[in-house]
Amino acid sequence: MPKIFAGADRKKIILLLVIGAVGVILVVLGYALPWRNSYSEEEGKLQNSLQTMEYIEDIENKIRNMTEMITGSSDVSVIVSAESGTEYVYVSNEDFNGEDVSKEYITVKNESGVYELVLTKEVYPEITGVSIVCPEGDDYLVKRKIINSVSTAFGLSKNRICVVGTK
Repeated sequence: MPKIFAGADRKKIILLLVIGAVGVILVVLGYALPWRNSYSEEEGKLQNSLQTMEYIEDIENKIRNMTEMITGSSDVSVIVSAESGTEYVYVSNEDFNGEDVSKEYITVKNESGVYELVLTKEVYPEITGVSIVCPEGDDYLVKRKIINSVSTAFGLSKNRICVVGTK
């Protein structure tokens, strides 16, 4: 019976089989496991939430400063409620084909070689209500000045602004 594989040939074949098996495993894992994008959906939601909170905090600070100037007191609390988070609008091509609409987003390659969506604009959340607690907030004239200034500055209807005094 002749020997098909001699010692050196046998080692080469085993090495090729091992490399082939590793290659097959990597290909299967590539399809089975989701690869992490450079900007995951969870990170996007967290970033959106942080930007929305910063936006609301900025509005609260502006209202607090206006109220402090009207009342002459720094003992002012402000809470702003908003409808939703910041919305991002990206550049896209839309193809209308009968009743079907297909949307394709435009991407550009950044310095690090990662493709990113092209941002058109950011739409900040709509302010739905403001509550202000301050000294003299129960005084009709002070309350009216604060409500008028907040309504004018932020485009809110006056019934969405609540001003009360402190004890």
